[in-house]
Amino acid sequence: MAALTGRSAKIKYTAAAYSTATGEAFTSLTATTDKVDFRITDGAKRHWTRDLAPVVYVNTTAHTDFAWNAVQGKLTFGNPLTVAESAQVTGDVFWLTASFLPGTRSWTMDVQTDMLDVTTLSTTTADGEWREFAAGLSGATVDLGRVVFPGSSSTGYQPLWFDHLNTDQDVILELHTESTNKFEAYARVETDGYQTTVDALQEETVTLRVDGPLYHATTE
Repeated sequence: MAALTGRSAKIKYTAAAYSTATGEAFTSLTATTDKVDFRITDGAKRHWTRDLAPVVYVNTTAHTDFAWNAVQGKLTFGNPLTVAESAQVTGDVFWLTASFLPGTRSWTMDVQTDMLDVTTLSTTTADGEWREFAAGLSGATVDLGRVVFPGSSSTGYQPLWFDHLNTDQDVILELHTESTNKFEAYARVETDGYQTTVDALQEETVTLRVDGPLYHATTE
């Protein structure tokens, strides 16, 4: 199997302002008679703002018994739907346009989980020897290495990330290793640094803190 090279990687990011779409169809992801998990059918509208919950209908009747995944455009119903009902799921969604990010030369993602020491004194005559741990909270950071181009935030170049940092505007990132393999999550800009040298390219280094769950997807 051929190894992936860096040129296969890409990044997508979402716009700050959302658009509204009504009556969008949803597709069942559950391969059983009783349907629980659904995803919006239109792949271009799978990133949603977290500020507004989708309005969901089953056979034109408003439905409230569901959880929603704003990063991937998914619904999980509290009570399973029948096959007939699953064909009638629609929703009004508040979606964010995702575009490829220009000017980036590298991305790095670090994922970590706090390991909490739960070691206690021995309850037998033998002395304790090994530490024991329980998984705590998880988190992740993303570092972008970029080159600086003339322009403005409207072109996708600088000061895009400075603007996000300055206004505390979150963003959904898609970090592609190749065309059908990606990590995606909401994130906030933590640092935005610039470096200029007289005989080299001007460079920007951006660190984003993942804000909420991080997902891995293998298909669009």
